[in-house]
Amino acid sequence: MKLSIVIPTCGRPVAVKGAIHSLLSVEPEKYGAEILVVDNNSDVLLSEDLRAYCVSLDGMVRYVSEPSPGLGAARHRGVRESKGDILTFIDDDVEVSAGWLEAIQKGFSDPEVSMVGGPSIPKFTSSVPAWFWDFFSPNPYGGWMCGWLSLLDIGQSVKGIDPTYIWGLNFSIRREVIERCGGFHPDLMPTHLQRWQGNGETGLTMKVAAAGFRADYIQEALLFHLCGPDRLNPQYFVKRAYFSGIDSSFTRIRAGQDPMPNSMPNSMPHPHLSIYRKSRALAGKVLRRLQGQGHSSVWFKEGASIKQMTDKARLEGWRFHQAEVAADPKLLAWVRRENYWDTDVRKESSHG
Repeated sequence: MKLSIVIPTCGRPVAVKGAIHSLLSVEPEKYGAEILVVDNNSDVLLSEDLRAYCVSLDGMVRYVSEPSPGLGAARHRGVRESKGDILTFIDDDVEVSAGWLEAIQKGFSDPEVSMVGGPSIPKFTSSVPAWFWDFFSPNPYGGWMCGWLSLLDIGQSVKGIDPTYIWGLNFSIRREVIERCGGFHPDLMPTHLQRWQGNGETGLTMKVAAAGFRADYIQEALLFHLCGPDRLNPQYFVKRAYFSGIDSSFTRIRAGQDPMPNSMPNSMPHPHLSIYRKSRALAGKVLRRLQGQGHSSVWFKEGASIKQMTDKARLEGWRFHQAEVAADPKLLAWVRRENYWDTDVRKESSHG
């Protein structure tokens, strides 16, 4: 069983070098694992620097360039270039724990397991605003999560977990499964290509779940997600909410629903909607309890204000995507295409 670790990267030269360094520290050669860095940068100087850095590592890391923009294209290039039976995708701003790679390999020693994921806990590189904690919520397996920053910790291993809880920054899958399920959906498009955005790895995990493949969450497959001032601010959360609105629109239209540019469904799709509602209700109870005890609730009020902003941004993202798809049959065909293996959004966007 050979394992390929794929790191798509775009515009974060310092972070990706940290991710590579952490991978090398767990001695991937002991596990027969290869490391591929898939460069999705449009900046020539950044690309030249990253290529030189990978070359300097004496064959430990393979550098691959993918000019088609978007995370989905970079991930698919990693699939094509890799040699492993197991494909492990991580983000370019993570650091793996000492037992991460061994846990993944052990997880796939069971032939019934098709996917493996694990905790992604924060590594803060700045002070943390108090309102941030109001964006955490429970998950159905007993732990906590913050989807806004892709943070998840269940606290125990879970066999047969819902595949949608295998998140893209810590995402391992058998090659035969990803090929059978049609690969990733479009994700993280540049601003001028946002209408071509999709639901990323969520689209793939939904197909994995529908096909009945087993996913395991392994507590020891832990990594750290860098969280700094570039993310711990309201503007970043609003941006994420806007993308979430686009993702929800993409998911609904791909499922066969017609675009609704001038109206809204009574229940707008939301990832893990029941958990989201539960967390909002829980926050309200805590706030009322603290107010009753005479404690300050300034940060609760700030969190509520930011949530209003994110709700508005999510609605705006939804409406933007719905209107764009309704006005363009080519975009509708893009949303509903069977898979995105060999697509180049630059070609798609240059003809309408």
